[in-house]
Amino acid sequence: MSAKTTMCILFGDKTVDAVFVDHSMLGTQVKFMERLPRDEQVFSAVAERMKSEPKMPARVMLCIPRSSAIQRTLSYPIAAKGELDNMIRFEAARHIPLPEDNRLLGWSTADTPDEKQVLLNLVAASQSEVRELINQFEQAGVPVDEAVPFSSAVSPVLADAPTLLVLVDDGHLELCLYGRGILQDSQLISCRAPGFSSERIVSSTRQMVAKHKSWLGDEGISRIYIGGAGQMIEGLTEELEAVFGLHVHPLERSGTMDSVLTEEQESFVEVLMAASIDLDPTLNLIEDKKRKVPISRRTLIISGLCILLTIEVFTFYGFKNGAPWLQRQKVALELREMQRATADIQEKRNLNRTYRKQLVQLEQVCESRVSIMNMLKSISDALPEDSYLNGFSFDGGQLTLKGNSKEPGRLPELVLALPFVNALNKSDIGRKEGDYYEFELSVSLRR
Repeated sequence: MSAKTTMCILFGDKTVDAVFVDHSMLGTQVKFMERLPRDEQVFSAVAERMKSEPKMPARVMLCIPRSSAIQRTLSYPIAAKGELDNMIRFEAARHIPLPEDNRLLGWSTADTPDEKQVLLNLVAASQSEVRELINQFEQAGVPVDEAVPFSSAVSPVLADAPTLLVLVDDGHLELCLYGRGILQDSQLISCRAPGFSSERIVSSTRQMVAKHKSWLGDEGISRIYIGGAGQMIEGLTEELEAVFGLHVHPLERSGTMDSVLTEEQESFVEVLMAASIDLDPTLNLIEDKKRKVPISRRTLIISGLCILLTIEVFTFYGFKNGAPWLQRQKVALELREMQRATADIQEKRNLNRTYRKQLVQLEQVCESRVSIMNMLKSISDALPEDSYLNGFSFDGGQLTLKGNSKEPGRLPELVLALPFVNALNKSDIGRKEGDYYEFELSVSLRR
């Protein structure tokens, strides 16, 4: 579904954040940002706020309550990627403590850098709980297109490097570990659990990192973000920095949002981030209804101007290229008419060309015979007086000399010095008769 206009509804423990973001050619605009109490009136309040805007959101993302989501990340050999559907059903039965008739599943996959394994992030939630929320929103007039846990939805932004995200809410604290393009692990801790403290959170974080040391390596996590709608736990930031040796940063929003937000709106970082993400369709817990959204008047005007500009550009391009083409076609037609009228003359010209080629070939034959004689004279002049030829042959570009000489070792050097000789192919010295040796030289001629 298009993310040009997105409304994101993020359920917290005691609050519900609603943000309507419009990404258009004019830039990014935040239509509204509201933090509402999580009560029975929240559904109608979100509907009224949405209806107050003239533009209908093309996409409504519901980030379900953290306590309603179950997340598991599993790894398989890359060859098992073709059996993904069967693996999901099998692993859901093993790892998700929900009955099949009351279970919603979503997933995302990522290949490891060595492309030997595929990671499966399996997300599940109770169908009755999620459907109850969606029904109440739809009864109030708010369509819901996507339902997904926030921690899984933002993995495309945070999983480019080993990252620890700490989300603090009024009733829960969530630890999320990202890396290799996927949410690797998450842990939800109740703030009302016995012994809840910053030391307990740091201890759980260290256990999570140690559990995934096989892919984190000795360097461990490379950055830590902290955020959420709840009050920050005293001393948590300092202890995380001391244990991991990293500076703890507040959760960052998308760079496109920096120019449109004020300092008072920084508490909406999570919901703004979710509204700016193009979600993996398989991660959606519910079926996408593919609803149609009315096109706004401004969009129609801009589209019309774009169509007119496109027509004008294509018209100019067609005229610029079509006029010369028509002219070339006209000239080609005139040439064909002229060729038909001068066919007899052209036939005689072709016959004359044939005769001329034959004359050139005869001249070349005559020149080659004279040149062979010249070559023979040059060779005779170059040979020493105590050497004489008794064999001379010419085959294409190769010349072969046979004879007798008292000094056959000097002959290759003398022959190579001739201007028409290119390279020595063969030099053989045969038997000796008296003071003379038989020799055979073969050279290639320059072309």
